[in-house]
Amino acid sequence: MPLFRKSQVSAKKAVARHEHVVFYPSYGARTADGRGWVLTVQGSVYDPRISWLRRKPMFAVIRRLLRMDRTAEEYFRIRMRQFLMFGLRGRSISIQLGEHVHHVGESDYMGLFRGEVVISNEELARIQQSDGVPANWLKYRAVLTEADERLVEGTLQLIEPVGFSIISDVDDTIKHSNVPNRKDLFRNTFTRTFVPISGMPELYQDCAQAGASFHFVSGSPWQLFEPLVEFMREESYPPGSFHLKRFRIRDSARKIRMSPQKTHKRAAIEPILAAFPKRKFVLIGDSGEQDPEIYASFLRERPDQIASIFIRAVREETRESERLRAAFAGLYPGDWSVYRDPSDIQERVANLVRGIQ
Repeated sequence: MPLFRKSQVSAKKAVARHEHVVFYPSYGARTADGRGWVLTVQGSVYDPRISWLRRKPMFAVIRRLLRMDRTAEEYFRIRMRQFLMFGLRGRSISIQLGEHVHHVGESDYMGLFRGEVVISNEELARIQQSDGVPANWLKYRAVLTEADERLVEGTLQLIEPVGFSIISDVDDTIKHSNVPNRKDLFRNTFTRTFVPISGMPELYQDCAQAGASFHFVSGSPWQLFEPLVEFMREESYPPGSFHLKRFRIRDSARKIRMSPQKTHKRAAIEPILAAFPKRKFVLIGDSGEQDPEIYASFLRERPDQIASIFIRAVREETRESERLRAAFAGLYPGDWSVYRDPSDIQERVANLVRGIQ
């Protein structure tokens, strides 16, 4: 039986029954002494109600600008909906793991939360006997108020100190987005079916079967988490942790410009590398934005951790392109590659994960 009562949740800062909580897939790492696990829990709290005044004008303007047909409008309504909701600040988040409750933290000004929970190896063994998920994954649930009977669950991957991990971009790396063309990017994001990069699901499946863990780090906003997860599940991409970007539609254009990809991606990747100092990492991205420069900086800083970098050429670049030569200047040529078709690198990436050089 649980060792707590729901009434223990603070009513002042608790998630109300009309408010929603969603957990984003994350990861757990062993403690330094090997006696337990540090579990990273992340997610958001938001009000799903959207006022007519907030919803209708937005849809009307976009409909006129894009001249959307019925199918496009349906996609747009679904994907834009999360952008029109309000993230809720100051909500207290606790989770139940097995028979124990752990406080994670409070949601911030955008409704996002992230915190760490430490459990012992013995506690983990007891949980895994009954949670019904694969051995390297852990399931938990939100602790809500006494009157709230909803079941809100989250998962995280338990990653061992030694092994291979893949840090992957999303847009134009595993999904067609056409980031360089802003109008096409908007359509591909909001009004069209998500289309995978041909060959990438198979490449990642091979790596997962070889034992790789995955971290998806993208400039896509958290509001697109649910359609992205659905797309990846339908296309048979292996599961992994998600690390998307903060974004509020009411922020000014100036504020948005002040949060470049490089800042976001470095802030997301650094804790992953720090959590697993003995693991080897393969970084996979594309040339559409700043992946070459970001990944090259990590290779310079952590050469013992970064096994290789693979950049998909979205503008027909080659290794001799001025930009890529500048990004990887001074680095060993065998540590980074440029590709157009995933089939060009599938065997090499899979062999890296298997430990075959």
